[in-house]
Amino acid sequence: MHFTRLHLSYLIILILLAGCQSPGSPARPTLPATQTMQAEIQATDQPTPKPEGATSDPVLPATPTPVLFTATPTVYQSPTITPTSTPDTRPLPAAWRQWPVVPTISARVIKIYKQGIAAGMNPHSFSRIGDCQSEPEVFMGIYDTPDRYYLDNQHKYLQATIEQFAGSFGRVDITARRGFGIASVFSPLMADPKVCNADESPLACEFRVHKPIIAIISMGTNWCAGCTRSFDQYLRQVVDFSIQHGVIPVLSTKADDIEGDNSLNADVAKVAYEYDLPMWNFWAAVQYLPNHGLMPDNVYLTVEGWNERSFTGLMTLDAIWNRLKTVNP
Repeated sequence: MHFTRLHLSYLIILILLAGCQSPGSPARPTLPATQTMQAEIQATDQPTPKPEGATSDPVLPATPTPVLFTATPTVYQSPTITPTSTPDTRPLPAAWRQWPVVPTISARVIKIYKQGIAAGMNPHSFSRIGDCQSEPEVFMGIYDTPDRYYLDNQHKYLQATIEQFAGSFGRVDITARRGFGIASVFSPLMADPKVCNADESPLACEFRVHKPIIAIISMGTNWCAGCTRSFDQYLRQVVDFSIQHGVIPVLSTKADDIEGDNSLNADVAKVAYEYDLPMWNFWAAVQYLPNHGLMPDNVYLTVEGWNERSFTGLMTLDAIWNRLKTVNP
C-alpha cells in the first residue's frame, strides 16, 4: 500500500471528489461534426451533480496566444507493421491482464519524440486526455504542490521527473473534463471558448496551447451500452492525431468493468500493441486492493485507488522520460 506517498490533506480532497457522473444526469450539449459522433457524445457525455462539500468546477486559466498548428488530419489509418527478422517478444493483447503496470519504451516512442521536438513540442509538458478521473484535483495534480506529497527513500528518484514536468501536474487540461467521452475531444463546441479558436476541437486546442510531448489517454468510465466499437475507432483517431503532431500517446487501462466484459481494456491493449505504444496497466496496479480499488458502485475509485492511480501514473511518466532524456533529438 502506498498511503505514505501522499499527504493526508490530499486524501481528504480525493474523498470529496470521488464521483463524477450519475446515470440520471441531464445530457451535455451534443456538438460533434458527424451524426455518429453526435450519438456517441449524447450517450456518454453525462455531467454529474457534485457531492456535498465538493469544490466548484475548475475554470481554465487565461492563456497567451500561442503559435497555431497548420495540420489538421481528417483521415485516420491504422499503422502498417513491417515484418523484421527480430522476433516479436511483446505480450499479446489477449494477455493484457499480465502486462506490466509500468510499460517498457519502444523504438516507436523515440521516433515520435524526435518528430515532436522537431515540430516544437515542449519536453517539459505533458497532457491528460480523459474525464473527471483525469482532472488534476484527483490525478497527479498534487505533484505541483511540494508540501503536499511525500516520496520515501525508495522512490526519491521520481523527484527528477516531477521537476521535469513541473507546471503540467496541476494544470487544468482542455482535454480532461467532467463527463468527457472518447468522442468529446473532437467536438469544437466542447472546447473552452476562452482559450480555443473557433471550430477548434479540445484535442487540437490542447496541443496548440500546451505543446505536450506526452499525452496520457485514460478513457472509458463514461462508456455507454453499444459504444464499444466506436470507442475503438475514436481511440485510434486520438492516437493518430497525437502521433501526427509529435505527441507520444500513453494508453491506460481502467480499474472498472462498467461494460461487463472488460472489452474496453482489451481494446486499449490491442491499440497499444498494434501501434507499439506504451500502455500503463492501471487495472493491474489496483488488483491487490480491496474490491480492486473500487467503491461499492464498482465504478469509481476508493481513496486507495486514487492514491495508486496518481503514483503509478507518475512512475509511468518517469519510465518514459528516463528513456527519452538519453536521446539526442
